[in-house]
Amino acid sequence: MTDRRPLLRSIFDAAVAAAHPDVVLAQHLPPIPAGKIICLAAGKGAAAMAAAAERYYLDTLKLDPARLTGIATTRHGHGVPTRRIKVIEAGHPVPDEAGMKAAEDTLRLAALAEADDLMLVLLTGGGSANWTAPVEGVSFAQKQQVTRALLRSGAPIGEMNIVRKHLSRIKGGRLARAGQEAERLPMRAPSSPNMAFRSTTRSAARWMIPATKAASRAIPPLPA
Repeated sequence: MTDRRPLLRSIFDAAVAAAHPDVVLAQHLPPIPAGKIICLAAGKGAAAMAAAAERYYLDTLKLDPARLTGIATTRHGHGVPTRRIKVIEAGHPVPDEAGMKAAEDTLRLAALAEADDLMLVLLTGGGSANWTAPVEGVSFAQKQQVTRALLRSGAPIGEMNIVRKHLSRIKGGRLARAGQEAERLPMRAPSSPNMAFRSTTRSAARWMIPATKAASRAIPPLPA
């Protein structure tokens, strides 16, 4: 019997290469703003996307490096070298303290954005775990416990994110509020076969998961 694995592997590798941020991201990026570019990224592909954005703005458009800053929070082992955007490796799928510090630093950097700045938010799969900023009254240990319980429950990722949203100070549009002075461009890379690369310049409401606390309570009980 013919071994099809090399062929299948080559097809897989070609598809991944074709979707790499170095290939697809630049065409979606906006022009240089009057002020700074603040790049805030999260997810397993965050560092790769941040590095691609750096190359586009610094090398192709010749942006003054002093006008580019940012933080990219990615999974442990997924960091890549960057020049201006700080890369932080954090826990996934269970959040860790590195992700909590990265989320706090991200919120603080967003709050420094001014009217002429562009806040470029690059999101890939895994970002919900990488950015963890528990709401008041919820401890970091409790946030980890909830994540582990959700993973054990087998809940779909959409339902998990409904719960995560209501326990977070960065999700559900809250990062957009932190950077409300700047022009905002959130961009999400596909994390499943039926998703397309998306970008939007609409308001912070476009970043919100349209689900209430009642919807989160309706999710089946988590295992003990």
